Amino acid sequence: MAHIQYSITDLYSQEPLERLLYISSATYGNDWISMFHSHSFAELFYVLDGQGHFCTESEEVPIERDSLILINPNIRHTEKSSVTHPLTYIVLGIDNLHFQFSGTEYGAYRVHDFYKHRDACLPIMQMMLDEARGRRTSSELICHHFLSILLLKILRISGDQFTPYSSKNIPGECETLKYYIDTHYQENITLDKLAEVSHLNKFYLSHLFNHAFGISPITYLLERRILHSKELLKSTDFSITQIAHTTGFSSANYFSQSFKRYTGLPPASYRKNHQDT
Repeated sequence: MAHIQYSITDLYSQEPLERLLYISSATYGNDWISMFHSHSFAELFYVLDGQGHFCTESEEVPIERDSLILINPNIRHTEKSSVTHPLTYIVLGIDNLHFQFSGTEYGAYRVHDFYKHRDACLPIMQMMLDEARGRRTSSELICHHFLSILLLKILRISGDQFTPYSSKNIPGECETLKYYIDTHYQENITLDKLAEVSHLNKFYLSHLFNHAFGISPITYLLERRILHSKELLKSTDFSITQIAHTTGFSSANYFSQSFKRYTGLPPASYRKNHQDT
């Protein structure tokens, strides 16, 4: 009997810092509203089918089946779909990550053709979607492990690099504030409350936070609430009022206005679009 053993010695010395915020699938419909937006986290799109354009404020790049789009944090962008060949794609939101694209010192985004590599990456994303939808025991942990594998596969294929978010250049006060918002965003948080938590002047803390993360603390707070509300709209039958209360909005009206301004759709339309995705 032949026995071959492979020794694996080049292991991580620490856990990856990148964190999966969400994974979802979307399909273009008549009520799709294309509007420019940005996030404080990176995004990864994989086009399953259809044709369209990935747009920044200065460029429009054609995308189609098996296009992989990597987008750095704080980049204003949107997607435009062909009406005759509507876009269907998987999208991941990834915190604590910055893409370094090969051949450039800095890049806002990169579009790759992954036609030849579809079988290497797409099954991983589909397993992540299955875990996220099922919400079974350890699903979140499994998704995060799949994310690490997916990023390493993309790195190997594309030649791009990934820089994990590093706290060494971020003031401790900003780290404290970000963690506080991440864990208390469902509560009634104001700039005065954040100033009390951080023991800083509220105008100075806004400047400090914006310089560290590229987004104001109040906008970051709104972003966290919107992200949570998206998940509740997709995975529960809670009323709009219940979701508004659960995610920290002062009223259903304010929630609906904020949600539409951020996503381009009212909450009810967003829920309808994602009930079967």
